[in-house]
Amino acid sequence: MRSLYAQRIGFSKKGVTTIKDHDDHIIYFITGRWGLVHDTIEVHTVSGELLAEIKQSSLGFFPRFDLYVSGRKVGSFRRYYGVSSEMLFVKGLNWFLIGNLTNFRYRVYAGRDNVMQTGDIEKHGQPYIKFQVQHQADEPLCLCIAAVLDYWATTGKHVHEPQRHVHHARPTFD
Repeated sequence: MRSLYAQRIGFSKKGVTTIKDHDDHIIYFITGRWGLVHDTIEVHTVSGELLAEIKQSSLGFFPRFDLYVSGRKVGSFRRYYGVSSEMLFVKGLNWFLIGNLTNFRYRVYAGRDNVMQTGDIEKHGQPYIKFQVQHQADEPLCLCIAAVLDYWATTGKHVHEPQRHVHHARPTFD
């Protein structure tokens, strides 16, 4: 299991994000943007080779995202109404994600096998996301998914339960 790191602030919002290893060597670049249909986030090697991409294929409160490797669609996911915003299923890859948008702690499973886990850490006195990916070949797809999760976490696109304010009347004694 290899550990990768990205600066936490603006992970999915910057024009280019660097993903580094434990020794601070740049391993990947993430580029792209979100918000409109067909917007894309791409994962590239240091030499510029495109490894994986995730495209937003629909709009709305629960947009759909398609994952590609070498130009071939390998999976898709979206949030579903009535399902926790912190549980997702990636069709095509048969990956199940469970976690927490607030502290960015996620686990991704393929059956019972751990594919990736994430979490917020502090490195060099700065907030970072740590990615631990079981197989190096899965890293680009995992980073694509993490970019969407981070976007949801930092833009407030959570599915919240409505808050109810209960006013308790104080009893009066005459």
